[in-house]
Amino acid sequence: MFDKGGGMLKYYKIESGRLSVAPNEEAADIVMMGSLSQEQRSILVKEYEITEHTIASAFDSDELSRIEYDDDFTTIVFKKPKNYSAEDNFQFRVESFGIFIFKDWVLLLTDSDIPVMDERKFSKIDSLNTFVLRVLSFAIAHFNEHLKIINRINDDLEQRLNTSMENKYLLSMFSLNKGLIYYVSALNSNDTLLRKLQLGRSLNWTEAERELLEDIQIENGQSLQQANIYANILTSMMDARASVINNNVNQLMKNLTIVTISISLPTFFASLFGMNVKLPFGMNGDATVGSPVAFWIIIAICFLSVFVFLAVWMRKK
Repeated sequence: MFDKGGGMLKYYKIESGRLSVAPNEEAADIVMMGSLSQEQRSILVKEYEITEHTIASAFDSDELSRIEYDDDFTTIVFKKPKNYSAEDNFQFRVESFGIFIFKDWVLLLTDSDIPVMDERKFSKIDSLNTFVLRVLSFAIAHFNEHLKIINRINDDLEQRLNTSMENKYLLSMFSLNKGLIYYVSALNSNDTLLRKLQLGRSLNWTEAERELLEDIQIENGQSLQQANIYANILTSMMDARASVINNNVNQLMKNLTIVTISISLPTFFASLFGMNVKLPFGMNGDATVGSPVAFWIIIAICFLSVFVFLAVWMRKK
């Protein structure tokens, strides 16, 4: 029924506490869809009474996590990190996905594939409710993985900033900080939804499922706390790291000034004795008139001026 073009379309069924691929929609307990075609959207709206707004919410990265109860199904919109690639240039973003829980099957709408066949992350699934909780747990674990990556990137950028005068590392930190703000907002939104799930009675959680839900809420709270800590540290250190760049630039300018003065002193003496006027001590530029050692005297004065300047500078330093 759903096979009307579009993007991702996968069928799964629950067998012996794990997921397996289902041959078709009729045999499936779980349907995962993404990049919907117009025909697929029409089927969801007309046959399953899912509104266009709700479908759009499942793919809207700005949508907050929420839960809605309808007569025939329950809608959950949840947040998870967007898959990161090197081309993103330290831009960590979030995305939404939708879970529609019907009486005997679950519809999962997502822009990115969720590895439900990974037995390490999706194990001991004996009901649709357990599957939904495993999906939520996967989203939180994805946040944890990205937070570890962000922390490692931040440490690397901090080391590079200590010796660099380029702005690109500081701009990368701004990008990281922006991503952390998105993560804090998403985790806050997820926390609100998880609390509502604990209070809600319409999904008829078993005792084991309630314990799993509590574990997920605790893990989300820990991720939120960690994201807040990273964001606060990154924000508070931003000005200090900018000052490091300024200090490095000042040090470079100081060194360049020293080099400039060192070069200007020999230039001064060479120009002085190269003037077309009569000089004292028989040091005229005309070799037939001037002293035969005039050239070496001028060179010695140039080197001596540089040596005296560097000696005075090193003494003061």
